[in-house]
Amino acid sequence: MLQTEAEPLSFGAKYRRLLLAVVVLGALTQLGLGAFYLGVGHSPSPRNAPIGIVGPEQQVQKLTAAVEADGKFDARSYDSMDSLRAAIVDREVDGGLEVTQQGIVPVVASAGGALPATALKTVASEANVSNNLPQTLAVDVVKLSEDDINGASIGYILQVISLGGSIASLGLGRLMPRVPQSLRRGFGHVAALIAYAAVSAGIVLLFSWFYGVGSSADQWRLFGTYTLISLAIAGSTAGLVTLFGPIGSLAGGFYFLIGATLSGASIPWNFMPAFWAWLGEWLPTGGGAQLIRNSLYFPEAGSGTALICLGLYAGLGTVTVLVWNILGNRSSRTSAVDVDVLYPITHEHHHHDGDHEHRREAGESASS
Repeated sequence: MLQTEAEPLSFGAKYRRLLLAVVVLGALTQLGLGAFYLGVGHSPSPRNAPIGIVGPEQQVQKLTAAVEADGKFDARSYDSMDSLRAAIVDREVDGGLEVTQQGIVPVVASAGGALPATALKTVASEANVSNNLPQTLAVDVVKLSEDDINGASIGYILQVISLGGSIASLGLGRLMPRVPQSLRRGFGHVAALIAYAAVSAGIVLLFSWFYGVGSSADQWRLFGTYTLISLAIAGSTAGLVTLFGPIGSLAGGFYFLIGATLSGASIPWNFMPAFWAWLGEWLPTGGGAQLIRNSLYFPEAGSGTALICLGLYAGLGTVTVLVWNILGNRSSRTSAVDVDVLYPITHEHHHHDGDHEHRREAGESASS
């Protein structure tokens, strides 16, 4: 945001402008978030959701044509229930349908989300009715744990990590300017981020263990998962704070308010509009949700995309912090770009504490 000199405003004018800005910003935020949340989650339905179908070839072809007619499902044929189960465990498909003489049986993975399981049960029920077949009970291939019966724990864990990471990044961003910029300070900042990520992972493991969530999963894998997610969120937020100052910490709020909703933790991506699904997959919360789910329930599934996503956020964020401290070690600025969001309202520059600290240190150095 460019800052140009202007006539100072009176106290009354500044007060009125601030009040107007608060009202407008609050209204726009409420409007935007309300439209976003309802647009994504008011009535989610499958969009080319991958499913498998097992049974006699002629009946499989007929059922495939029926379920793909409206674009909700992408059906794939499997030779046996074993191959369908393997595909579900590897997360190649969300679930499937088995055509038997007793009816069409929904084959689900409740650990993969309630929406896909419910959608498959509905499809099987409707197909049985239209073919005058008896109703069948679902086969759950990958069940949720008894201590996570609705599968909501993944979303809660992500929110905790997102909020904690943004607070930690902002705190480090306010603390580090009190130390002269240098390569040593850069490594110290990065080391602090890594240490925070490890501590955060330990805390998440602790309260998860207390409530029994993930108690049967590989604990070291979970520790690595939570550490990487924490570093991706805290590191990327720290990188933005480094570039734009305290306003960069809004990334944490974005992850918490928007990223958690788009993460796929509660609403799978193939139940969202295409754009939101794409965005959610490439946010650290999205990569985090997939990695947590795989670590908890689908250890054999591939996690390449999630690891790339989280690695990019963690790597780019920490590298930004390091490079800024190397290149900017002769500058008194606390961020690469001085963004003063209040200037257009008050016509006054609002300096950060770090700026005053640097000026004080510069004055002491000049007088000594």
